[in-house]
Amino acid sequence: MTERDIPGFGRVGYTMRTMMTFLSSEVLEDLRRRYAEPHRRAHTWDRVAELLRCAEDVVNGIAEPPAFILAILFHRAVFDPRTSDSAARSAELLRRAIGPAVPMRTLDRAAALILAIDGGEIPETDDPSLRGDAALLLDFRNAVLGSDYRRFAAYEQALRVEAAHLAPERYDMARSAALRMLLWRDRIFFTDRFYLACEKRARRNIQAVIAHHEAA
Repeated sequence: MTERDIPGFGRVGYTMRTMMTFLSSEVLEDLRRRYAEPHRRAHTWDRVAELLRCAEDVVNGIAEPPAFILAILFHRAVFDPRTSDSAARSAELLRRAIGPAVPMRTLDRAAALILAIDGGEIPETDDPSLRGDAALLLDFRNAVLGSDYRRFAAYEQALRVEAAHLAPERYDMARSAALRMLLWRDRIFFTDRFYLACEKRARRNIQAVIAHHEAA
């Protein structure tokens, strides 16, 4: 596997080429295999590509690209919808797969970003660059909420399929609660770029899907 097999290579290419020294073909093939697991619908290799395309658009605003890109590549490398520790296990897989090939600081930062994606909150840290990168990555994650309604509805349906083990009533209640927590925020999106582009539509989409769940 080469850099051409990595989705969204584009303007993050220089960093990725540097990272190819420790992102071996075996590691990348394992990632692609994991993201192709049959129980996945939303958390797929296409989703990784989507996040990397977002990174391309703001590459000059990313404080530490190596950790940022590693976080994207590994953020759902482990995904079990029946458990709550997939993010922690993904971060641990990152450490095992990359190991001593990169500085510990980079691994720690990537792991913190993976946990931030899962928790939906900017980490409590004195490092403003980590807070900034986490804010960007969280906005990447939530950008789909502010997409056109067809794309948004397809994403919601994919999430539902991944949670097929949950009874409809339980899923509707849990998903509505998670979305309502976003509505309660002053801003869904942390960065001005995504706030201006996505906030209004995201709120409309969320309100529509909550109404659908409550009517079911």
